[in-house]
Amino acid sequence: MNPPHEIVVCGVPFENPLEKDALRQLKEIGATSVQIYTFWKVFEPHARGQFDWSFYDREAALIQEAGLKYVPFLLMGPKYASPQWWLDAPEHVGLRCLEHGKVSPIESIWNPLFRQEIGRVVQAFAAHYLPTGVLESIQPGICGDYGEAIMPVLGNWPGDYHTHVGYWCGGADAIASFRAWLQQKFSSIEQLNHAWRARYANFDSVFPFLVHQAPSRTAFFDLLDWYRGSMTEYAGFWMKTCRQFFPSLPVYLCTGGVEEPAQASLFSSQARIAAQHGGGIRLTNEGNKFYDNFFMTAYTRSACDFYGANLGLEPVGPMTDKGVTARIFGSADYGNPQMFHYYGNLFDDIKPRAAAEALRQYQPLLQKRPLEPAVAFFWPGLYAAWQGGMPDVVGRALRFVRRMTYCLPVNEEMILDGALERYRLLVIPLPGFTSRAVLERIAHWVQAGGVLLQAGLLTDLELARVAEYDQLFGILPTSEETWGHATQHIQAGPEFPLFSKLGEFGAATSWMDLAPDVDMLAATRAEHSFSGTYTRLTSAAFRRQAGKGQAFFYSGPVAMEDDAEAVFVDHGTFKSLLRDILAAHAHTADLTPAADEIARAQIGGKMYALKEGEIIQVTPTAQAS
Repeated sequence: MNPPHEIVVCGVPFENPLEKDALRQLKEIGATSVQIYTFWKVFEPHARGQFDWSFYDREAALIQEAGLKYVPFLLMGPKYASPQWWLDAPEHVGLRCLEHGKVSPIESIWNPLFRQEIGRVVQAFAAHYLPTGVLESIQPGICGDYGEAIMPVLGNWPGDYHTHVGYWCGGADAIASFRAWLQQKFSSIEQLNHAWRARYANFDSVFPFLVHQAPSRTAFFDLLDWYRGSMTEYAGFWMKTCRQFFPSLPVYLCTGGVEEPAQASLFSSQARIAAQHGGGIRLTNEGNKFYDNFFMTAYTRSACDFYGANLGLEPVGPMTDKGVTARIFGSADYGNPQMFHYYGNLFDDIKPRAAAEALRQYQPLLQKRPLEPAVAFFWPGLYAAWQGGMPDVVGRALRFVRRMTYCLPVNEEMILDGALERYRLLVIPLPGFTSRAVLERIAHWVQAGGVLLQAGLLTDLELARVAEYDQLFGILPTSEETWGHATQHIQAGPEFPLFSKLGEFGAATSWMDLAPDVDMLAATRAEHSFSGTYTRLTSAAFRRQAGKGQAFFYSGPVAMEDDAEAVFVDHGTFKSLLRDILAAHAHTADLTPAADEIARAQIGGKMYALKEGEIIQVTPTAQAS
């Protein structure tokens, strides 16, 4: 039977006279298992089929003797984990980069012959270790620098082999895969050329390209769909193989980073594929601060919850004692079934740190639980991919909302798969672009009863406006976005107490000639102005009843942090409007922390607060209306 919560520790000092004491102390503080980087080259070092399990048998026996379990990080894809006989074999195919045309010894995710080795090795590993009962869960190490389901990034051995941040799809196998994908998506080369605004003679003349070489924005996003889809499919093969040979054990797909396009990762897709095989995600993205961790993990937690995958969280490196407590609070809040620690973050040699005591003390909070009702928060993955990273305003706005109530990001894939049906309110804190299909899906959701707050205009991938989406707000084809500094006089009703209290705000963009049924929450005054000019009636904050739902549009300043020294000081206009809309439409828990608290969370039906280095139970505040 699996434990109610898996507490996994990696980096135990084996081959050390104090190794048994270290394992004993892990058991005493509540750890359930020990993860070991389990290299293919160690247990099949000399030739195919010549297994030598002695090295890991010894460590597994010590783990079992201490009353713990073994979590193998089964590494095969990275160069340093592969046996030399495989690296020398003609069947081995390394990844080739687009930037230089050079090959890395890290195994190509498109190599079908390597998949035969994966199946054979995983089957042999299961046959050897399953009968011992020592295994708690399995973590396949498939690619990346450390076995993650991402492409190579930096590595740690300069000059040992070719690696860098870049696109690893220049090999013949990747090119063939790309062309096959395009032929399935487009019925003819003429259709591709029309969509991409390109002039290819045939599919054989199409090659993967770098971003600045893309024929059009649509072409880049098609390449990105294929590139990320290839990694997702490869991860799915690993998950299916592990599930085949470990039918009853948890299997966690390791991933991390921030979904940079070159890394080929899409966490929502990886959560979906993990769920299809009854597995989960191990996300290596945490640091010392609760709200930073929330920003880096909430989208993946949301995807795992939506698709039905488990989630385990891992830090990116060394942690402070307070940071470990913040991580415990975050995992308890999420209700994750697994939490990962590095041994050095809990012990100095074998001397327990304060973090070890915190893990022992707060372990009862770490149980698998469903997520609390939340506000949906748009995670603009396509926009971030094109812009080179997630805009800062997204992180600031997400943290701001979480300080008040539960919120969960939803990206394009999740929206198209129906994730919005779980929510009443969706917040989109920035202008930008996404796919036309996503905007149409949001429009249908609002018409069916959803409430939307949009800050700035969203267009499709080619920056064209989508009429069905614009009409939610009363923006007509004849409506005009006006530019120019102007004072917006707030005229909202009593349901906007914080927003109304501001009285007025400055905005550089606003809209005129809106639909007649638009409710202007703020507007300019139509009047003569400087040097004979005339200010028309325009609005930078308005709403419209759209079917059974409501759509709020705001185009004023979006400043999530006060800055008294800004050139144009904003007194929290967007924050005030957001607070009012949350109060009226969120129907979620009030998580506003007290002055001496960092954050609050409902855990097991009780309210807890994270303070500096401790977690306390508190009397809950009133629920948001």
